[in-house]
Amino acid sequence: MSFFKVKNIINNYGYEFIHLKSTSTTMDDAKKYIKQNNRNCVVLADQQYEGKGRRGNKWESPKGNVYCSISVNNFLNIKDHFIFSAITAISIKMALENFDTKDIKFKWPNDIFYNNKKFAGIILDTHSLKNFKQYMIIGLGINVESSPILSEYPTTYLKEFSKVKSVPEFLIFFYKIFFENLNKIQNSQKNLFIDIYKKSLMFVGEKIHIKLRDNSVVKGIFKGINNDGSLKLENEHGLTSVYSGRIQI
Repeated sequence: MSFFKVKNIINNYGYEFIHLKSTSTTMDDAKKYIKQNNRNCVVLADQQYEGKGRRGNKWESPKGNVYCSISVNNFLNIKDHFIFSAITAISIKMALENFDTKDIKFKWPNDIFYNNKKFAGIILDTHSLKNFKQYMIIGLGINVESSPILSEYPTTYLKEFSKVKSVPEFLIFFYKIFFENLNKIQNSQKNLFIDIYKKSLMFVGEKIHIKLRDNSVVKGIFKGINNDGSLKLENEHGLTSVYSGRIQI
């Protein structure tokens, strides 16, 4: 299946579609396009050779998977930026329901799992132009035909557990759902998606360890998330909010 229908869907929502065979990172390409054209875009690459995850972690990017960056007008306050990650995760989950795949789970703050195995990840980055216009760039990687071996937890890919047969077949559903969901949060339906996201969270009610930016570890009972996306952790110090970190499995 070709990317012709994918391009049409993206263009119909007013976004430029850039499809590359290979690139360093689609996020860098999106930033360059925004700077030169001052308009939104979707950059999709068949392969990346400098792919990155959160905090600069290397993201393995062989051919056959989804490596994509979507730039959107940043119309939200910084405290609401988590909603961009939430609607992306929810859109992936909703797209997979068209392939008879349910029980997709979210690992706070940006990983997506099936059957306790990671198959997708999301990163967010803001980008400002000289005219002070600000964009949010949503980077996502989805394992379709293969998955990297990670030391932290098991991985899987769409062809292993779903009826997805190709990258464009999946993306036709994903982009349509994503842009429809984006329109809904622009119409003040943010809390709707936060509630949906909460229902698919992993480890709620369990004792967890969170590795913070300074490499220290905090422990406690995972009590869910706040509407700003921060994690609610209960321990001997009471109920606290964690804004950045990684749940260790």
